[in-house]
Amino acid sequence: MSDARIFPSALKGRVAAAPSKSYAHRLLIAAALSGGSLSFGDSDDAYRTAKGLEALGFEAAFEGDRVRYGAFHPSAEEKIVRVGESGSTLRFLLPLAAALGVSATFLREGRLAERPMGALTETLLAHGAASDGGKTRGALTAGRYEIDATVSSQYVTGLLMALPLLEGDSEIVLKGRMVSAPYVEITLDVLGKAGIEIHRTAEGFFVAGGQKYHLTESRVPGDFSGAAFYLVAGALGEGVEVTGLDLTSAQGDKAVLDALRAAGAEVSSQGEAVKVKGGALRAFRLNLENIPDLAPILSVLAAFAKGESVFEKVGRLRDKESDRLFAIRDMLGRAGIETKEEGDALFIRGGKPRGGVFESFSDHRMCMSAAVLASFAEGESRVKEVECVRKSYPSFWEDLKKVGGRYEMERR
Repeated sequence: MSDARIFPSALKGRVAAAPSKSYAHRLLIAAALSGGSLSFGDSDDAYRTAKGLEALGFEAAFEGDRVRYGAFHPSAEEKIVRVGESGSTLRFLLPLAAALGVSATFLREGRLAERPMGALTETLLAHGAASDGGKTRGALTAGRYEIDATVSSQYVTGLLMALPLLEGDSEIVLKGRMVSAPYVEITLDVLGKAGIEIHRTAEGFFVAGGQKYHLTESRVPGDFSGAAFYLVAGALGEGVEVTGLDLTSAQGDKAVLDALRAAGAEVSSQGEAVKVKGGALRAFRLNLENIPDLAPILSVLAAFAKGESVFEKVGRLRDKESDRLFAIRDMLGRAGIETKEEGDALFIRGGKPRGGVFESFSDHRMCMSAAVLASFAEGESRVKEVECVRKSYPSFWEDLKKVGGRYEMERR
């Protein structure tokens, strides 16, 4: 394990956006079902999906971060899929395996085995596939799929990508208000690129059976979730530009730009480059229902903003790679920033964060958020167990150095 010893610095400069992990997962599945190829980036999670598809029976040839898929080979033997800590890999490939009639065991690590899966496994069980969240047996049949959409949009994505493969038509009926809806828009965008037709209904979606995936060469777009760390750094420092961002993207996390503007930062764009400069930062209000992944880094922005910021719909943060609600309050508390919970809201009173020893909780987004906070805090800091950034943004530390970050890695 390594810790990062971080010294205050004025961050300024330019970095390229990392490939979107959200798009990569979906495009990999579409590529495998099309017999196509894709450069998927270097995140651990995307690699888990790429290798998971191979484990399910798709021919796969890897060259660096590029994979070319060939034929699918059905087999009666049980498949072992190593999903690590990737919730997307598990929740997308489990229904896909069931649709293909593949018996599989999904080996999970970290907190993934504790994260909710019941709504997905219950609807799979009602349609011919037995699953406990870590295994699947049997084959799915077409029909009416009712799914609790209040826990995770990943359940909906998994069904949307798997049901077109079935012989008959299906419908997805959403129970409750769907959370993280922009991620389903990403799914629909990828399905459209792959020639799959999905029709919206009053209750959810209609999915015709017997469809074929036809994904031509595709590119994984830049990731707003990862870019958010350096865009916030630009607001706190002397200005940072992130290239490779498509402002027309379906990614919900481009809402980071609205949050930055609300906090008083100067946001400008030219082509696929977005630049953020600081100003007199002020408190802001944020609804996290559709953008939970932005909570850690925007809590850092709130910590430096004058006044009390309010984050609404924070309950879902407890079911991420860490209990992010606890982790955010722990991080800010160690920096001397006052927080409080009331109902489903988190209040953050901005001030002058001080350096300290920050836990990463083995959570990539908490680790990167703590690194940004430490770069602007008063005094030296330490962020513990920093390898976890590989999950989504392996080049994070190199990029921090590009914009003037000062740190030393220490093995322990």
